[in-house]
Amino acid sequence: MNESTELPNPGSYFDHQADRNKKQSSDSESRFRDTMKQAPVGMVILRGEDFFVEMANDSYLNIVGRTEEELVGRLLFDALPEVREYVKPVLTKVLQTGEPFHGNEFEVTLNRFGKKELCYFNFVYQPLAETSGELSGIIVVATEVTQQVLSKQALQRSENQFRSLVTQSQFAKAIFKGEDFVISLANEAMLKNLWRRTLDEVAGRKLLDVFPELQQQKFITILKNVYETGTIHRENEALAQVDGPDGMRTFYLDYQYAPIFEEEGKVSAIMVSVNDVTEKVKFRQQISEAADRLSLATDGTKLATWDLNLQTRDIIYSGRLATLFGYDENKLLTHAELRDHVHPDDRHSIVEKAFELALETGTYYYEARVIHPDKSIHWIRTQGKILYRDDRVPHRMLGTMMDITDRKESELAIKTSEGKFRTLADSMPQFVWTGDREGNLNYFNKSVYDYTGLTPAEMHKHLWRHIVHPEDLKENTRLWNISIENGTDFVREHRLRRFDGEFRWKLSRAIPQRNPDGTINMWVGTSTDIHESKLFIDELETKVQLRTKELTIANSELVRTNMELAQFAYVASHDLQEPLRKIQTFATRILETENDKLSEKGKDYFSRMQASSTRMQQLIVDLLAFSRANAVEKHFERTDLNEILKVVKEQLGEVISQRNAVITSELLSTRDVIVYQFEQLFTNIIANSLKFVKPGQAPLIEIKTGRIAGQSIALSEADPGQTYTYISFSDNGIGFDEQFKDRIFQVFQRLHNRSAYDGTGIGLAICKKIVENHKGLLDATGQPGIGASFIIYLPEA
Repeated sequence: MNESTELPNPGSYFDHQADRNKKQSSDSESRFRDTMKQAPVGMVILRGEDFFVEMANDSYLNIVGRTEEELVGRLLFDALPEVREYVKPVLTKVLQTGEPFHGNEFEVTLNRFGKKELCYFNFVYQPLAETSGELSGIIVVATEVTQQVLSKQALQRSENQFRSLVTQSQFAKAIFKGEDFVISLANEAMLKNLWRRTLDEVAGRKLLDVFPELQQQKFITILKNVYETGTIHRENEALAQVDGPDGMRTFYLDYQYAPIFEEEGKVSAIMVSVNDVTEKVKFRQQISEAADRLSLATDGTKLATWDLNLQTRDIIYSGRLATLFGYDENKLLTHAELRDHVHPDDRHSIVEKAFELALETGTYYYEARVIHPDKSIHWIRTQGKILYRDDRVPHRMLGTMMDITDRKESELAIKTSEGKFRTLADSMPQFVWTGDREGNLNYFNKSVYDYTGLTPAEMHKHLWRHIVHPEDLKENTRLWNISIENGTDFVREHRLRRFDGEFRWKLSRAIPQRNPDGTINMWVGTSTDIHESKLFIDELETKVQLRTKELTIANSELVRTNMELAQFAYVASHDLQEPLRKIQTFATRILETENDKLSEKGKDYFSRMQASSTRMQQLIVDLLAFSRANAVEKHFERTDLNEILKVVKEQLGEVISQRNAVITSELLSTRDVIVYQFEQLFTNIIANSLKFVKPGQAPLIEIKTGRIAGQSIALSEADPGQTYTYISFSDNGIGFDEQFKDRIFQVFQRLHNRSAYDGTGIGLAICKKIVENHKGLLDATGQPGIGASFIIYLPEA
């Protein structure tokens, strides 16, 4: 070795190596921190037993609702005091034991964004150790799962609400499971009102074992059809015979059989909803008969009917009422105009006083004079009843009115002469009777004897006790005694027995006749037949109550109707296609056979009709596809997606050839799918790209596939811990503005008018539903004038 050669310095070499190691360590830590900063999950590093926050990434800061200045460089529980109670014991244990802690759906209340929020997290507390093995801190990795937890809780509440809806519904409901229709659930209305059994007697038993009489009725056949086809069946006023502990009973029922589907789309049970309308049907039959009787009664008695709104004072009345005030029956009069015709001496003392009393008692009655337009004076009698709202506020008054001029004149004649009174009374169809000052009855006119079939001796022996209905007798006697004691008028509606045993309603009224000194000399009474008017008013009241009940039922049905709209679209679409096909067929035949006879405008109308019906048919087809995507049975098969793509390209071959389209595709995977749905999915996306093409340009469609981590997908629904297979369809068409991305997957949403591009606005909505049926995600990107891409993300098993 040459003497001038310098020997290497060992110390310098090791110093240089140490510097390199230190630099590498620093670079490694820097890269680690950069990775943490960009991580899509929340991460924070805590140091020491006081849990000093060394660093936190943006995801963690967003989760806890703090800025970096508010959290980093401070003690954890100084910055987040609200989590001390939940978190500190866990962190301390991890630091002491060195064992990591995993938390799932951990519940904690955070003060973030200016308010307290209940949140749920999945997290890991991982201890950090120095090279010496000493534990110096903890790294926290957290993911917020609040939305998932709340969704799961909402699903459980929804299921509980469903069962509660069935059991608490005011309508009779039951659930039959399986093809043997095993009774799984029945609410109180079904058990008590229709079946007349307890739940223990029917639960878990076959329907025909409990009700064998149904075998001879149509319901079992209908149930089997609903179970096999999955279609809803409804029927109104169906006649049913149901046996029970109290024997066989007949019902008229409005009912619905609705299939309940499993997740795979198979019918597993049937929900039965029943509304007993037996009373309504029978009442309608009775009303029809009563209406005929009422018409005869009003025509025979010249009875007028009226209906007064107590809030607006609007009045509705039969034509006969106008004639009672001296007008033609077609004359329209207001309530005020009718009041103006009341004699001034009777308006306040009788009519208005009776009205005020009716508002207190609910019964309206008066007899008063009215002045006709020709100045002649006539007597009328009005009686009615108050109808109340649910809050007991008077709402309407219904009543009848009749001309009693003849009767009043007769009464005046009776007061003038006892002889004339008896002669006239015997000629009257009304009952007329008199009593002495103590109230002992001593005279009945001929109508009483004709009506009762009793002789004068029998009548005087038994008096009212023999002809007043037993249910009315006690109150009748009480009121008569009060009138005798106080000298007040006796007014009573009661039922009197006719000679053939029938009881009819009568209005009896007795007035004390006084001497000049005011003492009572005698009582003069009359009884007028009000049977038809009484029944009419009662029927009107019942009818109003029934209508109110029906409206309440109708409002409840709206809730169920909204739930059935999706299934309705599926059923209705089938029924609508047939008339459309006939429209197209007949229009084509007319154009072919009658072409020479049609004007150019006529030909144009038929062409437009064909185009409209074609659009309508396409809309129905798309609606049917959308409905099937929601409700059809989900049968998965192991399928090569390349074969599905091949079939779709063959089906679209004519369009592809016409537009000189080029479709390139990478090798697709084999997976479990609903075959016909995936054919629909590929068809809709490719047809979409073939449709939205710039003029004069041949379509180019590129289909690519691959794998991608869930955390890399720019959709909030993506699972960060899941790996997905993606299939993308990219084209060179007209594209779209991404601010409208959410709209293109909604039903009936179009970004272009129909004159520019045809279609129904349902195709992409169907695509989204199909992808969701496969637990996947569907996204779209685009640029106006450049093109669009549709990406399908399917989770890997």
